Amino acid sequence: MLSKIILIFKIFGPVFRQIATLLKLTVGPRLHRLSYRAVEHPRNVVVIGASFAGYHTARCLASSLPTGYRVVVIEKNSHFQLTWVLPRYSVVSGHEHKAFIPYGSYLSPTPEGSYHWIKDIAAKVQVSDEDQIGKVQLGSWEEVEFDYLVLATGASGSLPSRVPVDTKEEGMRLLIAEQDKLRAAMDVVIIGGGAAGIELATDAKSRYPEKNVTLVHSRNTLLSRFGPRIGEEALKELEILGVKVVLGQRVNVSEDVDVKKITLSSGETVACDYLVNCTGQRPNSTLIQSISPTSVSESGHIKVRPTLQIANTSLNQIYAAGDVVDLDNIKNGRAAVQQAGIVAENIVRSIKSQKQREYQPQWWEGTTKLPVGLKKALVWISDGSAEIVMSTKNKAEELDSLKVWKFFGAKPYVDEEKGC
Repeated sequence: MLSKIILIFKIFGPVFRQIATLLKLTVGPRLHRLSYRAVEHPRNVVVIGASFAGYHTARCLASSLPTGYRVVVIEKNSHFQLTWVLPRYSVVSGHEHKAFIPYGSYLSPTPEGSYHWIKDIAAKVQVSDEDQIGKVQLGSWEEVEFDYLVLATGASGSLPSRVPVDTKEEGMRLLIAEQDKLRAAMDVVIIGGGAAGIELATDAKSRYPEKNVTLVHSRNTLLSRFGPRIGEEALKELEILGVKVVLGQRVNVSEDVDVKKITLSSGETVACDYLVNCTGQRPNSTLIQSISPTSVSESGHIKVRPTLQIANTSLNQIYAAGDVVDLDNIKNGRAAVQQAGIVAENIVRSIKSQKQREYQPQWWEGTTKLPVGLKKALVWISDGSAEIVMSTKNKAEELDSLKVWKFFGAKPYVDEEKGC
């Protein structure tokens, strides 16, 4: 009990830290305008990927790089894709557009000439052994030189965890297609007892209580990356809604498309006319694999040092942040933003020949709000010694997308297609 009381008081620390971060984000770029001057041929700090880690790294760099440097963002998507709302928007209709935030506003307060945006695919990375100057080859075959490189390439997957397309229009069509499939189905089977699978299952059963919804998870507990209590509470909520939960089983999908069923590893069959796989996200680390295979783990994540430089000490100018990195932490937007701040600061420190800072995952980065149905959510907080799970009402059907739009300086939910 005492440890929980201590944890409650510890929560105030991250709250004040967040206020300080927002203040710095507001004031920093405006102060930087007083000293930064655009030059004709700046040296490039290239950031590949502009989700939480990459976009925030770019903002921090554009607000702090000295004159003579600029940040170059390479991003293939037309819009910022807000992944944590995707399970909800795969069920409910009318909110699809809110998952795609227009780029640009987050960088608009920074000094003129401090950043350059390239909408393209980063196809290949090369580094010269002689001068350590690198090049990123784009999908258009153009090349971008860099003095420093940040890999914020995230992970790939399919709905409801990731949007496997590059444009807002295509993404919205995919979400609407998932809504239509669910609406037409009667026997829904969801594979994976992580956050996405639980949210999709509870949302589907909450919206369509007449449907048979089954959640299959290969482990014996839900949400095994978290503490035990949230998994237990999530299981209770699933059962209250009437979702059938199968633990410790894998799914063998029938190859006969005319037979609408799936077979579990136990041999049991489950009726299914809509199957959703909420597993199998793949870290996007192929760019570093070709130049430093030892910096990629068996899981495909990029191995980093505490400074968030990649493991290969001969490539000190390359950093990584976000879901692509090989860290023993809960991967979410909060952790990605914290890593981004360290990466940006360390690049500026390197330019100034100063000592690098080390990133240590903090307990509060893993704080999670898990929707369990359309009107309810579980909030999980743990500092490693105590665990708190609270039930809260979730009134907004679109979840917290409004807050993210505002955080990135975009007017909810206006998309004027101005781009970067």
